[in-house]
Amino acid sequence: MVGPSIIFYILFAVPYVFVMYWLVKQDKRKYAWGIAIVTLIAILGIYVSQKASKNAIENYRQHQIDAREQETENHKGTQN
Repeated sequence: MVGPSIIFYILFAVPYVFVMYWLVKQDKRKYAWGIAIVTLIAILGIYVSQKASKNAIENYRQHQIDAREQETENHKGTQN
């Protein structure tokens, strides 16, 4: 499940951060608030991505456990 996180960072997060910083640098007045907001949004995006990845891994593991239990029940039913 590391692959989807890496793909997310490469295709979305990293380019987003670079584009947002580039846009802020284009501002002639160089407001610190703009940089702070962009940084906060980037940090929140990374946090949400990590949280979603952990949830996806947990769901996948639980699905594997459920599938094994179902397979065991089906196997016991065919033996009787």
